[in-house]
Amino acid sequence: MEKNVGSGDRIVRIIIAIVLGCLIYLGQITGTAATIVGVIAVLLLLSALLSRCLIYKIAGIDTTMKESSYSTTDDRAGL
Repeated sequence: MEKNVGSGDRIVRIIIAIVLGCLIYLGQITGTAATIVGVIAVLLLLSALLSRCLIYKIAGIDTTMKESSYSTTDDRAGL
């Protein structure tokens, strides 16, 4: 599977994973909810670190910046 998570998206995922982890650590979320939130935090962190997201793949979303060839004035002038 090719990378489909861009840098901005990666930063947001890491921040959300850290916040969720802190909430669990501080005891704001407990019990079964803590387990579910913990799994979500781990999945967010893994998808951010690997730059790959299965849900994005299924939905056809790609937030990476693809390298595109730039044009010079010669290209635009048709030379």
